[in-house]
Formats: sequence, C-alpha cells, structure tokens
Amino acid sequence: KIIDKNKINVTISIEETEKFFVNKINIFGNYITEESVIRNRILTDEGDPFNVILLEKSLNNIKNLGIFSNVNRTISEDDEKNKIINIIVEEQPSGKIMAGAGTGSSGFSTIFGIEEKNYLGKGINLKSNLEINSDRINFLLESTNPNYKNSNRSLSYSFENTSIDAMTNSGYKSNKSGFNVASQFEQYQDIYFRPKISLYYEDIVTNDNASASYKKQEGTYLENDFSYTLTLNKLNQNFHPSEGFKTHFSQSLPIFTDDYSISNLFEISKYSTIGENAIFSTSFFAKSVNSLNGKDVRITKRVFLPQRKLRGFKRGKLGPKDNTDFIGGNYGMALNFATTIPNTLNSLENVDFSLFYDVANVWGVDYNSEFDSNKIRSSAGIAIDWLTLVGPLTFSLSQPITKASTDETESFRFDI
Repeated sequence: KIIDKNKINVTISIEETEKFFVNKINIFGNYITEESVIRNRILTDEGDPFNVILLEKSLNNIKNLGIFSNVNRTISEDDEKNKIINIIVEEQPSGKIMAGAGTGSSGFSTIFGIEEKNYLGKGINLKSNLEINSDRINFLLESTNPNYKNSNRSLSYSFENTSIDAMTNSGYKSNKSGFNVASQFEQYQDIYFRPKISLYYEDIVTNDNASASYKKQEGTYLENDFSYTLTLNKLNQNFHPSEGFKTHFSQSLPIFTDDYSISNLFEISKYSTIGENAIFSTSFFAKSVNSLNGKDVRITKRVFLPQRKLRGFKRGKLGPKDNTDFIGGNYGMALNFATTIPNTLNSLENVDFSLFYDVANVWGVDYNSEFDSNKIRSSAGIAIDWLTLVGPLTFSLSQPITKASTDETESFRFDI
C-alpha cells in the first residue's frame, strides 16, 4: 500500500496449497527404444511430490536425446487425487550418413561418416568417421553409452588410426593406431570431468630428405597413457555463444611408453555482447609437452598451434626450425581478440563480419637449443563467415605485425 505518496507498506502472505503426489508414470510410443532410456531422463519418480517444473525439465531431457520427433504428456488423477503422468513419444529414424568436402588456401579435405544415436534401442551412440586431408588420413570408430548402468556417467570406447605422409616436405611418414576408453560426468554444477585411458602403437619412417632429428626418431613406439579433462562451462549457449565463458584443463600422463612425456593444455574463452548485437570474444590457449626421462619429445607429440589460433601464418610453418623442417616446440601459447557483428549485410542473411587480433608463440627445442625460435608472433585482420546452401564459407584477410625471419606467412585464407 502506498502511504503519504512516498512510502510503501509491503505485506507478504504465504498460503500452503494442497499437496499432490505422483502415483504412476506411463510411457507410450517407444516401440524400438527401451523404456529405461526414457526413464533415466525423468527427474521425478512414483511417490514423489508432483512438481511441474521438474516434469518440464524431464520432457526437455527426453527431447535432447535426439531420437524422438515428438514428446508430449498428459496428466490425470486417481481416486485420491494423486497424479498419473502419461509420456507419449514418437520415434524417428536415428541414423544418418554424412559426406563432405572442403578446400581452401591451406589444402583440401574430405570426410565421410555414419552415425546411429539409438543403437539396438539402448540409446547408445555409434559412429564412424573417415577424414582425408592433404597430408593426413584419420579413421575413427566410437561407441558411447550416455548413461552407463544408470550411473549418470557416459562410457566411451573408440578405435583410431592416423596416417601422416610428410615425405615430400619433411622426409618422414607416421602411422599411429590405438584405442581409448573414456567416461564423462558432471562432478559439480557446470563442472565436467572426463578421464581416459589410451593405448597406441606408432611407426615412424624417414627418407634421405629427413633432418638428422627426424632420422633419430625413426622406429616403432608403444604408448599407454592416462589423461583427464576438467571443463567449466558457463556459456549461455554452446553454438554461437554471446555471453559467459568456458574453460578447460587437460593433462596426459604416461603409464608405459618408450618415451615418457607429460603434456598439459589450458584454454579459456570469454564472450560478451556490446551494444545491440556485436559480440566481443577473448580466448587464451597454452600447451606444453616435456619428457620425464630426459629423452627427446617425439615429433608427432610436439606442440603445433591450431590453425585458428594464429591467422596470417601458414599452418605449421612457424616456430623452431631444423634446416628446412618446422619441428614444433615444447611450448605454445596464443591470445586472441575478436569483435563479431552477426548478420552484417542486410541483403545477405547468415553473414558474420569480424575484426581480429592474434598473438602467439611456439618455442622450446629439448634436443638442440640452437634451433629455438622464441619470438612473439602477431597479426590483425578481418574475417567473413557466410553460411550458404553449399556449406559455410570463411574468408580472412590478415596482416602479420611481428614474426621471425624463418616463419612463412599468408595474407589471405579461404575455406569452404
């Protein structure tokens, strides 16, 4: 009530409503999917107090499985006015075949994949991918149970084979095969933990064009590692986020291997909206790999910056160099700033325009410090992302600002 025009009296009245309980939950329409797959996504159970909010969250969890085209519910009452919840699902084809091809200033790539999200009606995700790049072939076969034995923990098995043919440019070829066993779960709110055990076998072959360091590492390797990843996700959405941040730390520890090395990776990304629709993003990336027994870190395990972390430089063509070969480093870091304006051009939809500034470095050579190239690299430029009917097109025009004399630069990059 308003008193004397400038004062307010507030009265809070609390009235307890009639309590209802859930008597039964029925599920209809799941002819292929096992009922346990659906019930594991329901946040309430028979005998619990009826809660509309938990029921709606449960329906969203079922929809997020991606194996139902429609999810509905009806609510009725029994003789004692307890609630009977009927959940009606409509199953849809859960398998898909994917094929794609891409090209750009850094080379070509093709990919083919098959995925089944509801294998044997158990909600198991089974997928296989074959990716072919200019100098690399990768095959992956993976099976993931998102809720292993009703534990709210996923369990994944995967087999992977990677073949790298760099005989022409660097004089070496590598073939690496192995399998992984991993799990993932939400330890605390928005904090995810992913442990993984892997076993790999690698064969490295060199020719006369290889440097002395590459020839020294020729041979076969067996490695058994334990790795884990901690992720804190505070983004408002995972696809094209506009607010929040996401950070993760991962570490790989050797159990048994021919060259004992430990790797650490830390990455954080922050997003914020400026004005009506401009999005400012900042990201920091740091990675290190070091030997624990004094041996040289294998060439295939050394640090090379991801291409997206430093534009204006050719992929893998910066950092320490042994004669004509870029050998990567023991350490790498990158700091990226970008301002993106979505749907920039009114005449064209799905066109994002961004200004960026990248700072990065790759350094550290454990076997010969003379090859080190510890210098800050930086570049600035503009980029355009255009989602078209034939796929996403990415253009970037960048100008290197600081670089080492041995680095190889590129001002224009194009990918589709």
